[in-house]
Amino acid sequence: MSEATGVDLDAFVAREYPKVVAAVGLITGNRQDAADAVQDALVGFLQKPPARPIENLAAWITVVASNRLRDRQRSRAAESRALARVGLADERTEDALAGLDVDVARALSELPEKQKEVCVLHYLLDQSVETIAEGLGVSEGTVKTQLHRARKALAARLGREDHGG
Repeated sequence: MSEATGVDLDAFVAREYPKVVAAVGLITGNRQDAADAVQDALVGFLQKPPARPIENLAAWITVVASNRLRDRQRSRAAESRALARVGLADERTEDALAGLDVDVARALSELPEKQKEVCVLHYLLDQSVETIAEGLGVSEGTVKTQLHRARKALAARLGREDHGG
């Protein structure tokens, strides 16, 4: 166990790491770089632990890694646009949602970022509303609202009834 953080990293890597990488890939749509982003978030956590105790490291790492990966994606997008202006081709990343049902993956990818993020954290990582709210720095009501909107949007896109679950 790391004395500075009070976290058993061996246990985290054995139990949570694969799910966190998958979640970051789903949230950002970039499975290829998700592992690197999670590793970067872990290194940052160890180098400079947050001021307040983290109750759920998996949720915290997922949010931090997703944010960092989105920042990188925005930078790459800006670089791609600049390259396109001067006539150079850019590389395309493969779809990170390949493990899900094609229709579900498509519907999930069409959600607004915050809805997608709370869906992945709640339904795929089994995080509580309270944990998600803490990790994202928002109220529990905000998380519940985003989940509700996401469920309705997914139900509409998938042509299914929303049963509130």
